[in-house]
Amino acid sequence: MTNPPEPWDYLIVTAANEHQAAAYDLQIRARREIGQLSQVREVLVAPDAGGRRIGSGGSTIQCIRDVLQHEGIPDEASIDLEAANAVLRLLRILIVHAGGDSRRLPAYSPCGKIFVPLPGHAPTLFDRLVPIFLALPAGPHGAGQIVIAAGDALILFDPTEAGFSRPGITALGVPVGPEEAARHGVFCPNPDSTVRLYLQKPKIAEQVQAGAIREDGRSVLDIGIMNLDAASATDLLRAFTTPAARAAILSHGIDLYREICCALGTEATFAHYAAAARSSGSKVEEPVLAELFDGLRRIPLNLETLRQCSFLHFGSSRQLISSGIELVTRDCGARPVDAMLVVANDVQPGVPINGTDSWVEGCRVFAPLTLHRRNVIVGADVMEPFELPEGACLDISSGQGRGGDHVWFIRYYGIDDTFKQPVAEGASFCGKLLADWLRSAGVQDAEIWSGDVPESERTLWNAQIFPAEKDAGAFPEWRWMLDVDRSTAGQKERFRAADRYSSAEIALRADHGAFHRRRSAIVEGSSSRPSSWESVRPR
Repeated sequence: MTNPPEPWDYLIVTAANEHQAAAYDLQIRARREIGQLSQVREVLVAPDAGGRRIGSGGSTIQCIRDVLQHEGIPDEASIDLEAANAVLRLLRILIVHAGGDSRRLPAYSPCGKIFVPLPGHAPTLFDRLVPIFLALPAGPHGAGQIVIAAGDALILFDPTEAGFSRPGITALGVPVGPEEAARHGVFCPNPDSTVRLYLQKPKIAEQVQAGAIREDGRSVLDIGIMNLDAASATDLLRAFTTPAARAAILSHGIDLYREICCALGTEATFAHYAAAARSSGSKVEEPVLAELFDGLRRIPLNLETLRQCSFLHFGSSRQLISSGIELVTRDCGARPVDAMLVVANDVQPGVPINGTDSWVEGCRVFAPLTLHRRNVIVGADVMEPFELPEGACLDISSGQGRGGDHVWFIRYYGIDDTFKQPVAEGASFCGKLLADWLRSAGVQDAEIWSGDVPESERTLWNAQIFPAEKDAGAFPEWRWMLDVDRSTAGQKERFRAADRYSSAEIALRADHGAFHRRRSAIVEGSSSRPSSWESVRPR
């Protein structure tokens, strides 16, 4: 008989800001109320301090300090590290980092990537992912356990393969080809499964030079899950107790893998650490890096290599479709019909949704919907026949306008539009260069970005380009945005006069509660009708 998994004292889900944290807290409380997460004593949602982006490393440190404060240790700069170590030795803590902006997945910025709705038996990524993490084994009794995991992808592996018996940090890895490893963190293990060096996004030549490629031609990729015992967590806190280190968290952010993991390993040197941090984008000043290296290098880093592990990423509009198809195929044993993913919708009996290789979610479909290929449509009420051209996306969400009134944010864009990329570096919108789109629409940069946004930082994410309407059904009137070159003078004039918002602003103004209430109402309202999951049935 298999023993039940040991209970956890804390589950902490991190968030980018207070607004996102409130949305996460709402969802987690709803799950607790129906008896889920019963193996966890307390669940916390931790927004980045002061609304600043402090990075996964800074957020990890903040989460540990939050737990200590909950356990009675004051959250002060000069924290009592001996007392902290004694408390942490008694606790099992799971930290899931989920504080992204969803810039590549704008349709789900109102809920955050970790609560993206998914096809299948679990309603969201959270419901698929967190149970896997909670099934990880406990560490040695009395050593304490803090598991840190990434919440931006569905990681599929057998948690019972992991083992956390060794002191220090134990990270989980999986062998992959060097080409795939080059996009992630890579371990260079010793024969005793300690780690010599940690490489961050190393090119193949760098992997060869560091001896990261094994005899079987594969490298060990970091899957984004690591276990800290109380002693290593205390050492981590100690490394960030100096004023300079604390300031670096707030001013630049500290990445768990860049500024922390690259300092670890039996052969790590400051030269390696500084070069790895700089090459992967660290802006922390070199004297501070030197201070951090001296504090972090004492922490042992071990490696547990899994036999198998796979990832399904839901971080972009295109990945919604590709990963959704793969998930349904895994669950059902066959690809969905026409590779169409019709997830949690209210579809009137007999009303067709035609298309292929597309994602339809959170919609009420009362009239024929035609999708040509690689389409995403989210949150729309289709009351009249509607069609999207290939590669086009539409999402609709409710929220509060600048005047405090209730509005509907309407966003059309292309499936490969680059919300992060600056205009000067080729940002795209609706299949065109964003600069060309604006020129065709007859608008000036000053009408799209405020004067305090430097030209080098002007992106589709912060462009005030998406209209807000009083009526959710007004979205067909803005479909011309997908083909601006054929727009009329009247359409362009209406665009210039419209109440427009950036995706960055929509992420803060969207009504998170309404987003989830809509999905719940659709699912409950569809229970007496034919299933709106018809299109994910295998052939």
